[in-house]
Amino acid sequence: MMEIKELRCFNCVAETLSFKRAAERLNMSQPVVTKTVAQLEHRLGARLFERTTRRVSLTSAGVVLRREVQELLAHFDRVQRQVRHTIGVQSGRFGIGVVPLAMQTMFPQVVRQFREMHLDIDVEVQELATDAQVKALLSAELDVAFLLAPVASPELEVHVIHEERMRLAIPVDHPHLAQLSNCEIPLAAFASETFIIPPRMRNPGVHDEIIRSCAIAGFRPRVKDCHEADSCLGLVEAGLGVSFIANQMECDARPGIRIIDLEQPAPVLAVAVAWRREDPSTFLETIRRLTIRESIPA
Repeated sequence: MMEIKELRCFNCVAETLSFKRAAERLNMSQPVVTKTVAQLEHRLGARLFERTTRRVSLTSAGVVLRREVQELLAHFDRVQRQVRHTIGVQSGRFGIGVVPLAMQTMFPQVVRQFREMHLDIDVEVQELATDAQVKALLSAELDVAFLLAPVASPELEVHVIHEERMRLAIPVDHPHLAQLSNCEIPLAAFASETFIIPPRMRNPGVHDEIIRSCAIAGFRPRVKDCHEADSCLGLVEAGLGVSFIANQMECDARPGIRIIDLEQPAPVLAVAVAWRREDPSTFLETIRRLTIRESIPA
């Protein structure tokens, strides 16, 4: 019997025609995706993909399966969302996801006002990375998400509510500190540095914005992946590279780090609020009124 996990892996590889890109989308390792697709092929007794060193393409069997599996997965997701939504409504639960940067901006005020307007609702807040929030929204485990934009999902309505230019954390003994006299340094001055940034599968919007800004500045950055902000700063303090941080992030407790402002182009962080387009919840109108306003970059 085919499993949903196998069908999701197959569908993602079929959409991207790349095991690597499918693994990034699914937040899985490439070997696991390859193994899962191979298990599905074994169950069906047919090859679903033609693989060469240069390209991946669907076989005739793969074309047929993809056509059928898209409708199946869409139906499964709709049923799953409806069941979870009904459970949430009946239990009086309203699930909200949030990234740390949103915690430092307008999120606390929005949640306070929401709770004051809906005293009988149990608001459950989970701190999750952007990719995890998108998955939780699509599966109806969350009702609203405060995450980092951009988010590419046609099933979600996404509105940017806060923007701010990122700053750069560098070691306290970095030679560029001697150039500072209350002025900004061009990003190109750090072209030879290692940039410690979140892996793309965890925060694709942040990762892509950093790469884009470096490209505009005229160089391709040497990158070291790091999952957590505190760990990134620890690596900077150890002299292993530089790292972008949110403008509002405090680093005073780390004497081995200095935070500097960059000339444009500097990466911009965008916090957005998102929910499912077809969600019938009446509480979403409250969230809409509290969040969708003209945002002012920090």
